[in-house]
Amino acid sequence: MKKDIHPVYQECAVACACGNSFQTSSTKKEIRVGVCSQCHPFYSGKKGTRVVADGRLEKFQKKYAGINYGQKTAN
Repeated sequence: MKKDIHPVYQECAVACACGNSFQTSSTKKEIRVGVCSQCHPFYSGKKGTRVVADGRLEKFQKKYAGINYGQKTAN
C-alpha cells in the first residue's frame, strides 16, 4: 500500500438543525445535518414535525389541503 495518500481520520463534531450535536470520527472536522436521530420522526416517534423548509411535498400539501378523494379518515 502506498503511504501518505489516505485522508486523515479524526474526531468530528456533527451539528443538527434541531440543536442537537455529537462527536464522531470522519475525514472532515465538522458536519452539519438537517435531520438527526433526535428529531427524525422514525426514531423519535413524533409525527408531522419537520425541520426542513417548504419543499415540493409541502407545497403540494398546501395546494391540495382539505380535498378529500374518498380516503378513509384516521381516528
